Amino acid sequence: MKRFKKVLVCLDGSPHDVPMVVNTGGRSRVAESEEMHFLHIIDDQANAGMDSSDSPPEITAESLRSFVKEHFKGHGREAIQCDAVRGSRLLEVLRYAHDKDIDLVILSRYYGQRSEQDDETTLPRRITRKATCSVLVLPKQFTQQADELIVPVRDSECSAQALEVAAGIAEVSGARLTALNVFHVSSGYSRVGTTREEHTALLQASAQRECERLLKRSNTHGVKVDCNNMPDVGNDPVTVILDVLGDGVGKGVVIGARGRTGAAGVLLGNVTEQLIRQSPSPVLAVKKKGEHMGIVQALLLIASHE
Repeated sequence: MKRFKKVLVCLDGSPHDVPMVVNTGGRSRVAESEEMHFLHIIDDQANAGMDSSDSPPEITAESLRSFVKEHFKGHGREAIQCDAVRGSRLLEVLRYAHDKDIDLVILSRYYGQRSEQDDETTLPRRITRKATCSVLVLPKQFTQQADELIVPVRDSECSAQALEVAAGIAEVSGARLTALNVFHVSSGYSRVGTTREEHTALLQASAQRECERLLKRSNTHGVKVDCNNMPDVGNDPVTVILDVLGDGVGKGVVIGARGRTGAAGVLLGNVTEQLIRQSPSPVLAVKKKGEHMGIVQALLLIASHE
């Protein structure tokens, strides 16, 4: 599965860095990555006001290389590059991914978090919104390899792309692959003379047909895909997905990041946003590479003139 040839791993000097680097070694082996980039950003603005006497030694490219050499175990053929730069974490991640033609950005859900009071997913969600490539967000606890990949789907191009990526990963890793179609059960069934059970059964059959149409037009690399059609009676699909994930152990989520452009920039689909915030499993937001390139270039151009 060679979709992610160039991978960027974002490190911030926190305790999450060790499991991050260890984990990305396994992911490099699965993806057969050609280049692994490890980036630490010294964000002086974020560190403003901190007592310098309590601050750890500043991370340099050389110390980062030593750290990565100690903990990263890939397939052995990757070119490895380590960089430490100054600037805004958001802008520098976007700039690096743009300049290096990165295929996948990997970061912790807690990337850039400065205190327990912070919304720990703010920066990862902002990066995922604006990145021009796919983004993998890892929670605090995660396993090296998922036994099951769950792909929330609808019959859309966005879901087809996510399903194809998940199938490529499953082909190499041997993970089970489940297409999860969450369908909304409205309250209007009584007006057409059906019971709630009958109405749900009709919608479930429709969801199954929708899932089958998606599978027919998706390249699943010959991997078997199970369709799981789950009713959503509370108009809250994220809760249904989280219930399916349970404690998240041994599972991973692959979801299409439905972006749109506008004056406010790039926005993720609401389900993807909430899963990045709440999922106990790693969330891979699949994006069409190069999408929203113009917006990122504009952001970087504005930043360069500030």
